[in-house]
Amino acid sequence: MSRTGGQRNAKDDRASEQNQHAHALAQTQTQTQAHTQQYRDSSPASSQTSTRRSSVRTAEPAEEAQDSDERKEHDRRFKIASVILFICILSFVLQTELTKFVQTSMGYHKPYLILWFAHSFWSIILPAQFVYTTYLARSRPRNLTTFRDRVDYFARLIHQSTSSLYHRKVQYNAVDIDSPRASMSPAPSSPISSSASSLAASSPSQSTVVNTPMSHSSTFTSREKVVLNRYLFWVVFGMTTLFMVPSYLWYFCVNLTSMANLTAIYNTACFFAYLFSILLLKEKIVRNKVLAVVLSLVGVAIISLTSRGSSDSDDDSAKASNKAGILGDVLSLVAAALYGFEEVMYKKYSSPKVHSITFANTMTGLMGVVTCLMLWFPIPILHFIGHEVFELPTQNEFLSVLMIATLGLVYNGCFMLVVSQTSPVFAAVGVMATIPLVALTDWAVFGDKIGWGNIVGGISILAGFAILVRENRKSAH
Repeated sequence: MSRTGGQRNAKDDRASEQNQHAHALAQTQTQTQAHTQQYRDSSPASSQTSTRRSSVRTAEPAEEAQDSDERKEHDRRFKIASVILFICILSFVLQTELTKFVQTSMGYHKPYLILWFAHSFWSIILPAQFVYTTYLARSRPRNLTTFRDRVDYFARLIHQSTSSLYHRKVQYNAVDIDSPRASMSPAPSSPISSSASSLAASSPSQSTVVNTPMSHSSTFTSREKVVLNRYLFWVVFGMTTLFMVPSYLWYFCVNLTSMANLTAIYNTACFFAYLFSILLLKEKIVRNKVLAVVLSLVGVAIISLTSRGSSDSDDDSAKASNKAGILGDVLSLVAAALYGFEEVMYKKYSSPKVHSITFANTMTGLMGVVTCLMLWFPIPILHFIGHEVFELPTQNEFLSVLMIATLGLVYNGCFMLVVSQTSPVFAAVGVMATIPLVALTDWAVFGDKIGWGNIVGGISILAGFAILVRENRKSAH
């Protein structure tokens, strides 16, 4: 019994020692872990990691707030652009219908005289731009104390906005007045069109019109100024003359066809611009773009052939009206083709590196000056050959013609603002809404019927335009 008890006591002592050893080991491990955690918490790496996590958590709300501000700014610009686009479309429709009213209901059928006055009215943009940039703009220099200072500043602003046109001809670089003469080097050009059609449809690049204040001015020697101003004159004169021809055909066709047909057919200019781009600018042939051109021409054919009356009628006046309508549609198509050609010439010879609001206003104003001072000579020629006998308008006729010119000016100005606020595609697609709106206005105001041909043909043209815009957006991306 005593041996067994001694053995049990020995076993108990060994178990007690093992338990104490295990307990001490556990305490040592616990202390070691505590010291390790304390060291990690106090180390620079841990501090940086904690700071980084905290900064990430802090940056996420800041990025979300920035994204929210950008979305709000985008929504605000889109709303403003939508309102301006509505004014743009409204002014186009009113100008179109008022032109028809003056030449038909009022009997003042003087298409070239009305065109000359309307385009000469563009020259008012230059003094308006002078007042804004030298008196009202926030970016204007504060040292413009005299009228001569304002004129000099405005002249430098015009030279800066058109300097890239000079580079296309003589390859000069603009020279900063605060720096030494710069070396001559070629300046690349960026094809940008001035109309809805070519901006969004005929050019694959989606350039945005910007309004950049003048920070520097350009200086040239007297000989350089002569060469450069001569080139600017020929550019403006050539573009003005090319633009006057399709515009005259548009005004001339008012008495021949309906405004719905004229608007739909004239809006096919972008498709002709694409065709001329292939021929003159060596643009790549794309199957879907060719399909868009075919759809537009099919739409034109449907509109023209289905909007005429029955040819079996014995009424001579009805037959004459049908022939006049067909002639009007054909001339409208010719006008659209010439307008597309003019746009391609613009992109080839007149497009600047940066297409600013100042450049657009300057070119438009100069085109108005050239029209007023140089393109009046067809008026006496048309009078002597008896094609368009010159007659001064009555007071009501003059006020109506003045309203036509004003609406045209509002349309051009609003279109450029829409492009600057959004994109050329948005502006172009919006302007295409004039096709159904003009048809509805003709029906509501003049009682013209809207046939199935107008609907189907208009849809065909719009479908072709949508395909063209989609292909250009794919090319841009």
